[in-house]
Amino acid sequence: MPYAMLSRRRFLAAAAAGGTAVGLGLPFRQASAADYPKMTLKFGHPYAEAHPLAQSAVRFAEMVKERSGGNIQVDLFPAGALGNPNDMLDGLGMGVVDFTLVPSTNVATRYAPLDLFYLPYLFRDHQHAYDTADGDVGRELNKGLTKATGLKSFGMFESGFRTITTANTKVEKPEDLKGVKIRVTNSPINIATFKVLGANATPLPASELFPALQQGAVDGQDNPIGNVLTMGFYSVQKYITLSNHQWAGVMMLGSSSAFDSMPENVQTLLTQAATEARDWERQTLVDSEEHDKKALAEAGMTIINLTPEQKDAFIAQTQPVWDEFSAKIGPDLIAQVKN
Repeated sequence: MPYAMLSRRRFLAAAAAGGTAVGLGLPFRQASAADYPKMTLKFGHPYAEAHPLAQSAVRFAEMVKERSGGNIQVDLFPAGALGNPNDMLDGLGMGVVDFTLVPSTNVATRYAPLDLFYLPYLFRDHQHAYDTADGDVGRELNKGLTKATGLKSFGMFESGFRTITTANTKVEKPEDLKGVKIRVTNSPINIATFKVLGANATPLPASELFPALQQGAVDGQDNPIGNVLTMGFYSVQKYITLSNHQWAGVMMLGSSSAFDSMPENVQTLLTQAATEARDWERQTLVDSEEHDKKALAEAGMTIINLTPEQKDAFIAQTQPVWDEFSAKIGPDLIAQVKN
């Protein structure tokens, strides 16, 4: 499964052990080895290796190695090898991992304004989300995050818009979710979203999700299309509703103090490689969505596309979430994005 829960001792041992990156044969610009100090950096994340997010980490590592003349090695720990997203965030603070990819909703538990990205039905489309994350609002949030937590954002990647899957219930309107036990990410805004939709919102770690679905402990869950495919949920779920109720931004993070201590040329290299990896991941994920839908249908899932009227019903039903979280996020920030 994509997440593996580790004790602190196992986390530290795994991080110290090192890892290897698999190349993609990318065409890199050569750099002189003398320009860069020798260093090894660790990059841990929870994503399955077939997912574009995991592949973007590979590309980042390859670019850094090639452009540093081989002097900077980025060792990769995919698929939860170093633990879940909260383990990764703790690891950055402890200095035992240098980079991670973590959903913004997890980071928001440490810096509440980032819940902006998970407000239901805030973003019209992918580009609207990118413009927000890469523009003035995103820069303001990143500065606030660094000041509050010491974490540095290297860019907002994504896993796409979230969908709803169920084993037995065809979800076409909010009323269809009444009483349905839906696994949610353990964050206040995710729990609140499904509560107002009438579901029995059930927080579970991602490591427990597949067996919970398989055993019927929960009836359904919400995740982007690519996650449904790479995590194999299609084998235990019958219906997928393309509700697009939240955009799942994923942040590439490091330690601000560690980054500031690096030579300027290393800072520039890491920043540029992260931006290129981000842009590649976004495009790859969007390009794969139609393929992933087809693959899910071929695996036996029934795909439900909402009509504009049906989507409007979900938007209206989730308005109380905006009311509840507006003060924590900042009404002015929300207004900038909405308008």
